[in-house]
Parts: sequence; structure tokens; C-alpha cells
Amino acid sequence: MGISSLFRFAGRVPLRIGLRVVCLLAIGSAAVGCQTGGPTVSNSALLAHLPGINFTGLAPMRAIEPLKVSCSVPVGWKPLKFDRHVLYSHQQWKSPSGYTGAGVVYAHLPIPLSANTLLWFAKLEYAKRGVKNSKLVGEWTDALGRPWFEGQNDRFHVRGYAVVNGGDAWIVYFGYKSNRPPDPAELSLAARCVETVVPRTGH
Repeated sequence: MGISSLFRFAGRVPLRIGLRVVCLLAIGSAAVGCQTGGPTVSNSALLAHLPGINFTGLAPMRAIEPLKVSCSVPVGWKPLKFDRHVLYSHQQWKSPSGYTGAGVVYAHLPIPLSANTLLWFAKLEYAKRGVKNSKLVGEWTDALGRPWFEGQNDRFHVRGYAVVNGGDAWIVYFGYKSNRPPDPAELSLAARCVETVVPRTGH
């Protein structure tokens, strides 16, 4: 759905080129004034956040080992084929209507990046692909310290956030197809699903 194009791009090229891309990212982080290293948000803060979430319609929390997260996915939503590549792993769940989805991208990068740098490069890569009518709707940081994005194009409207911890990075997102009005019930489930995602950042 757009943001994960960063990892799709990296997964299609030889590892040595992928490493060059990551080196450019590190240079880019200095250019945009981003810090790298420590976690965006701690496990303890994310776990403390869970009791405030409405779990109605969501399955019990479970660990997803290849993504290094625990989360609660919507009951009855179909997991799409698991994508595993050199630099990233990606899992998406699709609603019964097929028009709404939620997903997690996990990457282990050889050079630590900040969450803001990760999103900065993803937006840059997204723009290079020339997706029609693509635009950034908004960016903000929530009370937990997670940087969020919202964007849309002719195919999708997507919202999500990034979490990093050293070389480990996650993009957690949900969205819907733009060719029909969004389903409020499905969007509520997807939004609550991404709030339950707890990446293993330590602390």
C-alpha cells in the first residue's frame, strides 16, 4: 500500500546494492536532522497502552515470530501470503470485503535509522514511483512517541506509524481501497488492530 514500497524496492535488488541504499539512508538522516539509535517507544509503554484499547472483534494477542511483534488481528480477516525478502518481512490481513487491510513490515537494517528517517525515505521512494495523484495528507507524533503518516493515491488511502530500535525497524499500517467509500466498521477494526502491535524493542 505504498509505504512498504521502500522494502519491496530493497528486496528486489542485490544485497550489495541494498547496503548502498542503507548507507545513503544514514547520510540522509544527517541531512534531515534525525537521531538514530535508541527505541522510538519502549515495550513497557506499548504494553501499558493495551488496556485502553477496545478489543471487540479482535482475536487474542499472539506473537508473530518472523515479524518480532505481538498483536491482535481482526477476527475473520484473511492473512495474505507472507512476504520474506533479504531486508524485510511483511504480513498483511485483508477484511472479508477485500477493501480494507492492515499490516506490519519488519526490517533488520545494517545501519540504525530513526523512525522519522525511515518514513522520510519511504516517502521519497514512493514519490519516485510516480503513483498517480499521490499526496501526503498528514504527519504527527502521538503521545507514545510514534511518528505517524497518512497518505493517499488513486488506489489506496493508508495510515500508519514507524517504530525503530537500533537496526530493527517496523512500519505498522492500515488502509482501504480508494475506489469505494470506506466501511466504518472495518476501518475501526483495522485502526484498533494496529494499536495492539507491540514490536520487540526491549526496555
